[in-house]
Amino acid sequence: MTTTYSLHVKNMVCQRCILMVEHLLSSLQIAHARVSMGRITLVQEPGSEQQQKLKSSLQQVGLEIIENRMSQLIEGIKLAVSDYLALGDDAQSYKLSGFIAARLNYDFGYLSDLFSRTEGITVESYFIQLRLSKVKELLAYDQLSLSEIAFETGFSSVHHLSAQFKKLTGITPSEYKQKMAKTHGVSEILNS
Repeated sequence: MTTTYSLHVKNMVCQRCILMVEHLLSSLQIAHARVSMGRITLVQEPGSEQQQKLKSSLQQVGLEIIENRMSQLIEGIKLAVSDYLALGDDAQSYKLSGFIAARLNYDFGYLSDLFSRTEGITVESYFIQLRLSKVKELLAYDQLSLSEIAFETGFSSVHHLSAQFKKLTGITPSEYKQKMAKTHGVSEILNS
């Protein structure tokens, strides 16, 4: 029977992060069984020197190993919210609270309180921020219609997306696209 060693990683929220971590592990010659969102499964526990090199390499790219259970839960909530957002329109058949509770196998009330105390915002507010960031990203790339963006981000309609977007940013998605057209860098817009 093969024994594996798991590490939980903070801020690892996209496919690009997974590829970067796989590359880091290979360059450090650390054998790994699997790399997924927020988690690295190694073939065996690395020695202390390898662990230090891995921690340092991860920190250089904005990631860090999570060492306590509470931090693991917070990161698990963030990953579950990200996965929920990735469901797009399909997410409407689930409640965010139920999705997170089922994913982490904890009562949502407990998780919600823990998240709010630790992060200073509610899970729902975090979801809205993440959702808005995704809408901004899709608007910046200008490859989808507003209707397709609404579907991709789980809004029930273009009207609902537009109303939420204006409520949170003070401008409509169309005004946002116009603002983008006047600027030279997409990164400036995504950070606004």
